[in-house]
Amino acid sequence: MNQITNKDRYVHKLFNSIAEDYDRMNLLMTWGMLPRWQSFMLNKTGLKEGGHGLDVCCGTGELAFKIAKLVGTTGKITGLDFSENMLAVAKEKLAVSAAKNINFIQGDALELPFEENSFDAATNGFALRNVTDIPKAIREMARVVKPGGKVVCLEVSRPQNPLLRLGFNIYFFKIVPIIGRLVDKGKTIDNKYPAYTWLPESLKTFPDQEKLKAIFWGAGLEQVQYYGLGAGAVTVHVGTKTIKD
Repeated sequence: MNQITNKDRYVHKLFNSIAEDYDRMNLLMTWGMLPRWQSFMLNKTGLKEGGHGLDVCCGTGELAFKIAKLVGTTGKITGLDFSENMLAVAKEKLAVSAAKNINFIQGDALELPFEENSFDAATNGFALRNVTDIPKAIREMARVVKPGGKVVCLEVSRPQNPLLRLGFNIYFFKIVPIIGRLVDKGKTIDNKYPAYTWLPESLKTFPDQEKLKAIFWGAGLEQVQYYGLGAGAVTVHVGTKTIKD
């Protein structure tokens, strides 16, 4: 596993600290639109009955459970995350779920513990802003996907329309941290940002839609497209792994 950097340590502590409230806060902060965005995302994976999917930075497993329904009882899903507390919540859900085709494991998004060409699709939801090397994370997802398979990422983005962008900035950078005080109580982590202040702060240096599209191309993916949802507040990027002759 990569040598842990300051950002790695910070993000690890952050997600461990909010694991119990993570699902509730996601629904609250997205005004209940998250399930709709996830459904759109899953439609772009190309996964079908019997497929094998990987959800990178799976968190509490919300997306993994949705993918499990998509691939059915003959398919299988692997969810990977580096936060043991997030995985503990995911495994608690799994214990009382009817799903028998999900495996949750702890691991590093920058060094996925899988062979090349192992999965039919790889997904990632709201996690790219938290990795220390975005191009490497995308390359790793592309590496473990089979030729012709999809890499699909859902991430926060800034609307391109100036008026919508203004409203987004006010909500995301001013209101979200206030809502987040319900969970993080304003407590700093490693003398840095409180958890729900970091989430909007992490967008400031995150590549825009076109730059992220270029990163997908650079990872060896083709037919790269992106789709703005929620008036441009989130974006789904899709790339297909090259089929070599």
